[in-house]
Amino acid sequence: MALTLVGCAPKEQQPKVYGRYVPERKDDFAWENEYAAFRMYGPALLPENPSNGIDLWLKNSPALVIDTMYGRELKDHRPYHINYDGNLDCYKVGHTAGCGGLVIIANDSLWTGGPYNQWEILTQTNDTFAFRLTYDSIQVSTQWVRAELTVTAEAGTLWNKAEVVLTNLSPSLVAPIKIELGGGIYAHDSIDNLWLSDAGNRIGYAEDALSDKQAAQMNYDYNGSTSQGRAYIALCLSDAEQYGIIDNTLYLVRNYQYGDTLTYFFGACWSEWRDGDNAFLTDDDWFTTIQTGAIANKNKQSGKQQTSK
Repeated sequence: MALTLVGCAPKEQQPKVYGRYVPERKDDFAWENEYAAFRMYGPALLPENPSNGIDLWLKNSPALVIDTMYGRELKDHRPYHINYDGNLDCYKVGHTAGCGGLVIIANDSLWTGGPYNQWEILTQTNDTFAFRLTYDSIQVSTQWVRAELTVTAEAGTLWNKAEVVLTNLSPSLVAPIKIELGGGIYAHDSIDNLWLSDAGNRIGYAEDALSDKQAAQMNYDYNGSTSQGRAYIALCLSDAEQYGIIDNTLYLVRNYQYGDTLTYFFGACWSEWRDGDNAFLTDDDWFTTIQTGAIANKNKQSGKQQTSK
């Protein structure tokens, strides 16, 4: 009797994190992990005065949504500011740090840059997505700096890792201005909806997902309700020296020396998010997670590098 051996191909692993350059939407750079999706603004959006802040897209499951949302907005002309089927762009960045963006403080003022100038994908696997954005010139008081921001998103953690290097662009005869550097969260709602760690190095923040009046009106016109749950945001700077609020931006910063690498973490989720029995149903659930949740993830893989200038 002859036996035939039939090979069974392993089931292809589905990506848990994802990101890409989005030329069809004015040079956006977007990425997502299992908890939320994010984007940052590129040079084609410059006439609209964007910032170097981070935009937040909410989703109700770990499923990847970036391409679906862009396709719905750009091809189907169905605004992604409306919750059709469990994903929603409702966080208004304006000219702020947005959801975990870079904060530069000098002379007791917060200095916000414009869109990125170059992008580069460093790692792209099923479990890790890392990229670098370069900002050629950000005004800081009377001087200018270049910023390189490297972001790493990994499967299994709500935290995105941000690594920042600033270069002083001022003439050599001018002493570099003293700055404090870190991350920030722009608060659309009451700044009382937050948790701050005893060490002053972690922030959990919660607000109405439809704090933006335009998004609230669009959802009301579509489904007769302005209730879309709560948006949750988190920030961690392990060696933070100062917590504060400027222009409704909650921030963690420390003294910074030009050329050094500063590392901080940010993340976000939605009260509508579910992954099996896992959920953040209340503000306190989110704050407890930020208080006890680990920062690091063991998933480390290399991938193909892509660059655009």
